[in-house]
Amino acid sequence: MRLTTVLTLALALGAGAAAMPALGQQPPAFQPQAETPEAWPAGEGREETFYTCTACHATGLITRIGQTREQWNGVVDLMVAKHGMAAPEPADRAMIVNYLARAFPPRAPAQGGGWRNPFQPQQ
Repeated sequence: MRLTTVLTLALALGAGAAAMPALGQQPPAFQPQAETPEAWPAGEGREETFYTCTACHATGLITRIGQTREQWNGVVDLMVAKHGMAAPEPADRAMIVNYLARAFPPRAPAQGGGWRNPFQPQQ
């Protein structure tokens, strides 16, 4: 083997070893980020909606969906009817649905092929 090849190989192995954790040392544990109401858009009903929804769901499930007020209202109906969610009082329900519709509106027109909730009736 040529001397330059040996030196290049030795340097590469040394750099790789330096980048690896020491034997017996564990890599840092995964630290999930805390889910808090402050991660959602500000607005009336944010905290109530956050705690109602995240009792069963991670925030990403809710925040990635964009729907109309009517569709969000249907989601609440579905959660109550099919998934055992306690039916919110009418004033609380209105606040939650209004917040969801303002904070997470549709991202694309339905007629343009935007996201469709597979659990909602399709028109």
